[in-house]
Amino acid sequence: MSSGVTVDPKCVEMFNALKRRDYRGVVLKINDTMTKIEVERTLESSEKTGKSAQDDWKAAIDSLPQNDCRFLIYDFQYEHQGLPKSKIIFMKWAPEASKIKAKMIYASSQEGCLNQMEGVGRQMQGTDEAEVAYDEIKKNLAALQAGY
Repeated sequence: MSSGVTVDPKCVEMFNALKRRDYRGVVLKINDTMTKIEVERTLESSEKTGKSAQDDWKAAIDSLPQNDCRFLIYDFQYEHQGLPKSKIIFMKWAPEASKIKAKMIYASSQEGCLNQMEGVGRQMQGTDEAEVAYDEIKKNLAALQAGY
């Protein structure tokens, strides 16, 4: 990686668990010494929470810090043309209030992290809650689907 930040093997392990549907999402953060990407926490699926996919997404976004960056890997579920769909997204969360250094480190570390996560369907970036609202993400993903 160009940033010199390494990816903790636990990140890949949790990503693979997400692909098996053990979790709905995984939040990753760069440690305080800016040397390693680590798992901060996992997010339960709606099958376990009993909430809708939309409510789970809102809870995931609400849990992200408003003044620091994170990576969010999420199994985003939605409906397109009456059919249930699912896409694993990798989102770099970089709110306006986060420090410039953090934004730069996360931006330069993103590709190296993604290279170890085979199966990500879409990369995104979010800077505020309106930009990553459920309907916005759904619209973005639906635009990639073939219209029959």
